[in-house]
Amino acid sequence: MLSEFALRRSGFEHTILGTDISTRVLDLAKSGIYDEERVEPVPMGLRSKYLLRSRNAQRKQVRIVPELRGRIRFHRLNFMDAHYPVKDVFDVIFFRNVMIYFDRATQEAVIQKLCEHLAPGGYLFVGHSESLAGLKIPVECIGSAIHRKPQ
Repeated sequence: MLSEFALRRSGFEHTILGTDISTRVLDLAKSGIYDEERVEPVPMGLRSKYLLRSRNAQRKQVRIVPELRGRIRFHRLNFMDAHYPVKDVFDVIFFRNVMIYFDRATQEAVIQKLCEHLAPGGYLFVGHSESLAGLKIPVECIGSAIHRKPQ
């Protein structure tokens, strides 16, 4: 979706950082290979533009085109670490369906650390079943699962 938006918006640049604690999961993500059934919700026009079919038709897999894969970096990240080995500042952070694994004090500490990497005016998206209510964090709620760091 970002690449499609960039086609219509001159000067729009984007990259994505994907993180996980599991290096096995990161290796799978880096491959950019998916079973065909996983991409069925993607409109056909986008599939033909951004996905390559497996050379082996029996595999029923697709791979993300190199141009898109080149915009994504992957790093191992443990949210429990005291500091995150990430130098970037992000306009948007998706932190969905992760907080359920942490107690409230840990949730607050993790969100604080994430917000150190969120640009002023940037957005933090959490899962719809997750709540940041009552946490002392530097973002304001602007929707049920959308928060924004003040300018």
